[in-house]
Amino acid sequence: MESNSWLIILSVGVFILVLGIVVAIGFLVYAIMEIRRLAMTVNEFVKTTEERLTPVLLETELSLRSVRKITDDVGVVTDNVRDLSDAMKEVSLNVRALSTVVGNVGEGVSLRAAGVKAGVRTALGVLINQIRERRSDYER
Repeated sequence: MESNSWLIILSVGVFILVLGIVVAIGFLVYAIMEIRRLAMTVNEFVKTTEERLTPVLLETELSLRSVRKITDDVGVVTDNVRDLSDAMKEVSLNVRALSTVVGNVGEGVSLRAAGVKAGVRTALGVLINQIRERRSDYER
């Protein structure tokens, strides 16, 4: 009888083992089907996202080209402003030099006018003195 009880225990154990394996296989089949469904959903999501992102990527590329063109234009304008600044600096140096020359000419003219004025006074003084001397010589 003891052997029959072991046989019954082993039979029940094998049955439970087989039942466990069948349940595990069923669970694995269900998990595989869910993973496959999830993979298909992810695949469709990726396709949809790609379709929606393609126009955005094209628009972004056009925007980047526009930004690059604007940046190049800004570089050209900056170069032009630098050239203009250099020209203005040169003009200011020329005006400063011209101002110095005009100031020197003005000082020279003032000095000449003062010299002429002093010379005329001196000449008049000498002339008046000579006229006085001649009168005093005639009166004597």
